[in-house]
Order: sequence, then C-alpha cells, then structure tokens
Amino acid sequence: MKTNFLKITGMFAILAVLATSCKKDNNEVSNSPEKNQNAVVNAIPVNSVVTGSFTTPLSSPGGSAGNWGTVYFSLANNATTTSTSAYQASFNGSFDGNINANTTGAYKLAYADVPSTTLAAIAKTAFTTSNVNAATTLGSNTSAPGWYAYNVTTHISGPVADRYVLLYKGTSVAAATELYVLQIITVGYSADSATPGNYFGQISFNYKKLV
Repeated sequence: MKTNFLKITGMFAILAVLATSCKKDNNEVSNSPEKNQNAVVNAIPVNSVVTGSFTTPLSSPGGSAGNWGTVYFSLANNATTTSTSAYQASFNGSFDGNINANTTGAYKLAYADVPSTTLAAIAKTAFTTSNVNAATTLGSNTSAPGWYAYNVTTHISGPVADRYVLLYKGTSVAAATELYVLQIITVGYSADSATPGNYFGQISFNYKKLV
C-alpha cells in the first residue's frame, strides 16, 4: 500500500511539472514576434540590392501589339499585388516590359545616366538636376528613351548601359521621402503550352531602396 501511494504521489508530481511547463511554453509562443499582426512582411532593407521578377498574367503572340495584362508591383515588399493595394510600379506594353509609376499614390518616374558606377554602389547624391529626366513610362530604348534595349542578333533584351530608373515620392529626387533605383535584367518570354503561338512575358530587374 505504501508503495502504491508513493507511485501515485510521484505521478501527480510529474503531471504538475508537465502542466507548468506547457503553460510556460504557451505563454512564450503567444508573446512571439511572429504574432505581431502590425509587422511589415518582407519589407526590403534600405541600400540592399534585391531582384524583382514576374510572369505576365496573360499570354499573347509576340510583338508590340499584344496584350499581356497589367502587373502591379510593390517595390516595398518585392511582390506583385493588385491595383487596389499599395504599390509603387506597374508594368504593361510589349511583354509587360514598360514600367510606370503609381501616380495615384503620388509616385513619379524618372531616369538618369550615371557612368562608372553600379547599382550596389550608387547613392542618392549621384542624381542631380543635370542628369535626372522625368518620364511617363519607360520601355524599349528606341524612338523614345527606355530602360531596356533589344539585341537583334541574340534576340535578348537587356539594360541600357549606365541607365538607372528612379521611382520616387516627393517634389524632386533630392527631396524624395521614398526613393527606389532600378535596372532591368531582361525582358524574356516563355511559350504558352495551352495556346500555341502565344507567349508569356517574363520580366526581371534589380533594384534597391535609397530612402
């Protein structure tokens, strides 16, 4: 009887320890930063180069007259979004290679040619009133200034040398309260297996937030 009493007493002691331990673990989880609903998800750090990319929502036959849909892109979170959500840039045109600013959100678009530097090294001071040019949209660098050039030999579109796209909020780049600098990597495409002869646009670009 004494032995059974000791066993039962021991079992209750173990259960009490486990209950205390579980309660402590539950408190630790509830206080975890992951539970903070106000935290910004995937917000990119300032002065760090990141790569953005997307595939167009629609496919179309190759050529400038097709319809690849419009892509809305949050540079703040490096993710595609919708027109009713917060975003800085939208893409449309041939294979969605044209970049535009969200003017409804008070963003502006510009470009500057800055030689002898890189996106990783470039700073806000590189952009002055003498080299910053306002733009409505930037696409292929043909009759109008653009941010990419098409190579007729390789059939690959790449960045215009030394050209940086500026997307900002404020009265000027110098006075910007939010400033992103971008360079396109390529305007590519992939075949739509469901519709022979149609192609999806595949856009990739590097950028960083300066302000």
